[in-house]
Amino acid sequence: MAGRKPISNELKVLRGTDQPCRMRDEVRYEKITRIPKPPKFFNEYSKKAYKTATTQLAEKGILDVVNINAVIMYASEMGKYMEAQEILAVEGRILTEYTKFGEKKYRNPLDKMSSEYYANATRMACELGITPASASKVKEKPKEEKDEFDNIDEM
Repeated sequence: MAGRKPISNELKVLRGTDQPCRMRDEVRYEKITRIPKPPKFFNEYSKKAYKTATTQLAEKGILDVVNINAVIMYASEMGKYMEAQEILAVEGRILTEYTKFGEKKYRNPLDKMSSEYYANATRMACELGITPASASKVKEKPKEEKDEFDNIDEM
């Protein structure tokens, strides 16, 4: 099936493109209001990415019991990517091996793995709508300003 992936009704509402002709019938899942603890296998970078993503998605009302798994996959891949970058900063992207025939330079295998982690994380971020490009399409709800006369009836 060619073409764009369908956009969820919730994202259409957030983007301001919700028109009756564009809305689809969707399966509704239970919203997550209390964010679960991150999985135990997460490294420190994954925990930070998980906390940031879940907090932001929950505030927007997009986080539910199904896409929490996508957030876990995203955070896991971002954590592995950041960890790999930290190691690469020490080891370097090009490694040197000395043999009896001389010096041989080759790409650090962790560099390729890092690229794969990043590609996976980017793909998951697009699915969740948390890339800069997809986030720029979401309209921010205007904050309601409190007026000193709002609670005048309660006096």
